[in-house]
Amino acid sequence: MAKVTIVVPIYNVEQYLRACFDSLLKQDPEEAVIMAVNDGSPDNSVQIIQEYTERYPGRIRFIDKENGGYGSVLELAVREMDTPYFLVCDPDDTITEDAVHTLLELAEKTGADLTVGAKNFVYHGTDRKDYDAAYNTAFVKLKPQEVYNAGTDAFNDLLFIDPSPHAKLYRRELAKDISFLKKVGYTDNMLFYLSLLKAEKAVYTDRALADYLVDRPGNTMTDVSVKAMRGQIRVFTAIAEQAAAYPSVPDIFWYRMFESYKYMLYQMRTVSGTPEEKQELLDELYGFVEKLIPHRQAVIPWYDRYSASRFLEKRRDKALLDPAKSARTFTGIKRKILEG
Repeated sequence: MAKVTIVVPIYNVEQYLRACFDSLLKQDPEEAVIMAVNDGSPDNSVQIIQEYTERYPGRIRFIDKENGGYGSVLELAVREMDTPYFLVCDPDDTITEDAVHTLLELAEKTGADLTVGAKNFVYHGTDRKDYDAAYNTAFVKLKPQEVYNAGTDAFNDLLFIDPSPHAKLYRRELAKDISFLKKVGYTDNMLFYLSLLKAEKAVYTDRALADYLVDRPGNTMTDVSVKAMRGQIRVFTAIAEQAAAYPSVPDIFWYRMFESYKYMLYQMRTVSGTPEEKQELLDELYGFVEKLIPHRQAVIPWYDRYSASRFLEKRRDKALLDPAKSARTFTGIKRKILEG
């Protein structure tokens, strides 16, 4: 029986789907099974999935469902799979021939709950590939094949890993109790951060095991619409809410959540919406900040260590986390952005 389920969340990506399936079918069938979940896609994705299930009987499990968003696919997949491990491959991406074998071998050898590989950035219509270590190398240096144990200082470095799904092998138990949001993007962030908080062991390899198409039209990472921004804010708010109920959360996690707030605040300056829509988004963003205020003492030491902000910005950021000054501070931030 296969030990890994490769989950493919499918929506409106027919032109990429064959290349994705072709890469997944190169994995060892004794190690991996493919779960193709059509999330109510309006294009010809269903016909392509059916074509492949007929050509490769037993290799691809096809699930057709009403549209519910990326999170609904993850929730369904975790519930329906019968393997101890899974990885997610977006249908516009591919993985190397030995990706599953490499990640699974590492996981079984080390007992890791989460196994992470590097990736390549690839670009539409070109042969260009740019290696990406899959974490922020400016702040930390991960050691390949080393076991990172929860509760140690070294484990904190894993919070600098890129939360995208590429080349990440999860033990199913990590994700089974996550409450994924529906009808929004960025839910892969929920999968990574909340799974990492549950993991007892993790391991990293610097081998690039996935190709990530970064410039596809409609890619979530380049979408600055009101809808995408609202989804991003709600996902990170949900991450903070669920993490707060966990028995043990490292302080650096709350710092990383604060940095996520700062990134979203930066994006707000480029959101293409009406003043009313922007104000609503900013109000929701402050709702996320309110989830971080109780963790001020956890955030500040890591902020002082890693932040490259100038003095006035640092003072404003710290005031934002001060319950006595927070609301007034954010009112000033909001005014500047709306006056733009």
